[in-house]
Amino acid sequence: MSYSTKRPRVRKPAESPAPSLSPAEHLAALQAREAGKTIMYHVDAWGHVETRFVRSQNVDAWLAKGFFVR
Repeated sequence: MSYSTKRPRVRKPAESPAPSLSPAEHLAALQAREAGKTIMYHVDAWGHVETRFVRSQNVDAWLAKGFFVR
């Protein structure tokens, strides 16, 4: 008789789901999280624009990566 070498899977306790937000509440939460940050952009070879919300002390590092501030 062979025994499995795998450890038994431990079930995580059930967590209560986060309360669902209305679209307006979700937008307000996003804007609050991005407040005080610098918006930086990067355009790739295909013309896609990547947007990053960067803390002001990290702007120089993102400029070195090829991003720019509008």
